[in-house]
Amino acid sequence: MKTYREVIASVLIVSGIILGAYWIFGPSKATATLLSGLTLASLYFLLGAGLSLIFGLMDVLNFAHGIIFMIGAYIGYTFHSNPRLILNTVPLFLNLGAGIAMGNFIKKLLDQQGMEGLHRRFLTFFMLLLGVAVLLWGIRGFPLRPLVAFEPTTPGGAIPTALAQEPLPRMTARLGWMSLSGIFLGLAMGFQRREDVSPWKLFRRYISYAFGFTVAAFSILYARDILERFLLGLSTDIRFLLAMLASALVGAALGALIETTFIRPFYGRPVTQIVLTLGLMFAGGELVKAIWGKEGRAPMPSLSLFAVSCRSTNLIAWLREHCSSIDVLGRAFPTYRLFIIFVGVLILTGVTLLLRYTRLGMIVRAGVQDSEMVEALGINVRRVFTLVFALGSALAALGGVVAAPFVGVFPDMGGLFQLQAFIAVVIGGMGSYPGTAVGALILGLARAFGDTLVTTGFTFPGIAYTWRASPAIARASIVLIMALVLLIRPSGIFGKKG
Repeated sequence: MKTYREVIASVLIVSGIILGAYWIFGPSKATATLLSGLTLASLYFLLGAGLSLIFGLMDVLNFAHGIIFMIGAYIGYTFHSNPRLILNTVPLFLNLGAGIAMGNFIKKLLDQQGMEGLHRRFLTFFMLLLGVAVLLWGIRGFPLRPLVAFEPTTPGGAIPTALAQEPLPRMTARLGWMSLSGIFLGLAMGFQRREDVSPWKLFRRYISYAFGFTVAAFSILYARDILERFLLGLSTDIRFLLAMLASALVGAALGALIETTFIRPFYGRPVTQIVLTLGLMFAGGELVKAIWGKEGRAPMPSLSLFAVSCRSTNLIAWLREHCSSIDVLGRAFPTYRLFIIFVGVLILTGVTLLLRYTRLGMIVRAGVQDSEMVEALGINVRRVFTLVFALGSALAALGGVVAAPFVGVFPDMGGLFQLQAFIAVVIGGMGSYPGTAVGALILGLARAFGDTLVTTGFTFPGIAYTWRASPAIARASIVLIMALVLLIRPSGIFGKKG
């Protein structure tokens, strides 16, 4: 009965917004407003779904989620238009990861001999300090600016690739420093938890990671010129899809890194987690500005399916013409926005099926209810936490690259979209995945409704005067909706009462 009440309440709110739009704007403008709202809702959902999954399972408010959204946009844009930056930096991170795996292996072996008390804490700090020092030494003088400098329409960039990147011997030396830094960092990280497993099992687990990362790093480095020519020679569509995949993988890696290094040691300490993720949010923003600069980028080129400058009369005609817009009751609506809606619906369906019909989904749902009981059944809850964090971060990064052709790429986009995603999660109910979808839908429709009032206004019946809302009112409308929902139900529409 409770679930039915929540669904009915959601339907009434959404229906009220839609009916209000049709009554005020008329069928043509209201339909365009509805589609615009669905576009925003899809973007809010891609960012808010990860927040909801992470909070629902781990009770972690990740304020760095918007940074991953922004980094996903920048990675996708760079992969699409300037792959040389990716090809010259990914090997460094891969070898760093290989070193961390090797350091973990060495520390696990030593830890089985027993290291306690002051020595353990002192060595952790010393190894961490040494690892950071070697890392900074290894990346000193790295030609970041020449690698970033490019014109989006010029393959190879404004500076020729051969002049922008370092020669192979110097890059090979950097990979060595990255491995050494990773070993020290791995030794420090290995102190976190003792594992009573056989040395052979430890060897297979960690050395396989180290070997795989090292082979991948050197393969990419020594084939970087060939790979760049190959990627830039691909069609725009394939590069866009590969950019989506690359952004999701980078987002997943960042999420796993954040969970294992910054979140895992502080479970049960929410204030510390909030402070840490807030620090990551500010540090991540400055890092993005340091790498790509403070200037924004023009909207990223999208799929060629939406590139022809014309207007299709309907979807059937669009399949033949691939126009950039489609006629919606006499109004042109960009077809790329329909793609954003499609991606949002696809992710909603896919994650829903994952949570309901897979073993991982059952573990996640059970972990939300009682994580201690799940761990008592012999399931590695820590690993599940890392997977969920990685999945949520991958969705955020994917949302960033999908948003890039729509809103462009700029350093403040993470904070702007994160605020909207948090509001959507609060409206739907903290930790509720269906609630996040409903909250994003309500928020997207409300924001589109407010923006339409700002741009075109509302003509009162019988009065030849058009009333237009101020932009401040449009922005405040989403906060007003959140306040009304929380006044009626403080835990959100699908939230649990505390």
